[in-house]
Amino acid sequence: MTFNPGLNRVTIADFDGLPDGMAGSLAHEWLATWSIAPKLRAELDMRDLPGGPAVRKRDIARLCLKRLPRQFLGRRHTPGPSHLLRECVQAVHAEKMQVCSLYPRALNARLERGDWQDAAFAEDLGMALAAVVATLNLAPPESRAARPEWPDAHWERWRRVNDIILGGGVLSGLLGQQLFSTAREWLPRLGAADVRLHLFPQPRQLMLHGAARQYREGPVVVLDAGHTAVKWAWAEVLGGEVMALQPAPLLPTPYGISDGRRLLRFLLETLIETVPADQQARQFALSLSAHLDERGRIAAASAASSFYGSLAGIVLEDALREGLSSRLGNACRVKVIHEGQAAVHGLPDMDAAILLGTSVGGAFNARRT
Repeated sequence: MTFNPGLNRVTIADFDGLPDGMAGSLAHEWLATWSIAPKLRAELDMRDLPGGPAVRKRDIARLCLKRLPRQFLGRRHTPGPSHLLRECVQAVHAEKMQVCSLYPRALNARLERGDWQDAAFAEDLGMALAAVVATLNLAPPESRAARPEWPDAHWERWRRVNDIILGGGVLSGLLGQQLFSTAREWLPRLGAADVRLHLFPQPRQLMLHGAARQYREGPVVVLDAGHTAVKWAWAEVLGGEVMALQPAPLLPTPYGISDGRRLLRFLLETLIETVPADQQARQFALSLSAHLDERGRIAAASAASSFYGSLAGIVLEDALREGLSSRLGNACRVKVIHEGQAAVHGLPDMDAAILLGTSVGGAFNARRT
């Protein structure tokens, strides 16, 4: 598997002109929803939104004790304590993610009303985006030293990047437009004038489009399984381009499911439910927020860090193809792709993608870099 880590822990270089506290901080502290939410709550008057719950040990312990009796009642095979702990950690984490996702949308609504304080906050986020991109492209010594596990070849790939596609929920709406314009303005000031940013027209749907573009033509049922929401849509593809996309309402990430086989059934049922009643589907695509190995299974590194890690050991394309073909009564094709690779798939002019949502993600276009 190609070395392609997330960008959450990129240490922003000490560029001139950055706001106080930005240099030396981590990318996720400015650009991930779980960091944007507490910043907004502290700096702007957003008391009408619920406070993001902290994922504290005592909250997890309290939930474990509450669920412990249920763990032993009515189950022939009782999962062990580690299963219960994982289930409770995911439940507390899910509540936090759902609350945090409200804040960028609220900021976007306030920007549309023209509040200058909100515009200043959004400008800081745009500067942070520019600073992260410039850090990756210029690879200053202090930022390289902060990521000793990144090989020189990885920094060299970022140095060769010129065109970056931007997507993800944080970049939607007027908020995304402001982040985009501010970042483009600041890149030359930070010494990265050769880097060009491109905002996808529907930033939240970038991975849906990329996953669907794995097929050359015909209808495609496509699903983007992330850590805040599951997006699903019916796509019409012609010549490798998405001509039409009919998205369904967002589904919350099913953090209540901690068993891999049950999670596989959830993905299977969601794909089936996406098929319109008057249509037949034979082509299915899944963008997944977890790295995959050469056989299409969850990679070992993602098994521990991704919610979808419980799918480890399952050859996803084979399992979904068998399930869909059996349920729908026709031979189905299934393609599964990591969300970062979905972001750049079918975009030959893009060198890389940066995704702003639950976390800060990135991916290279293998055909370019």
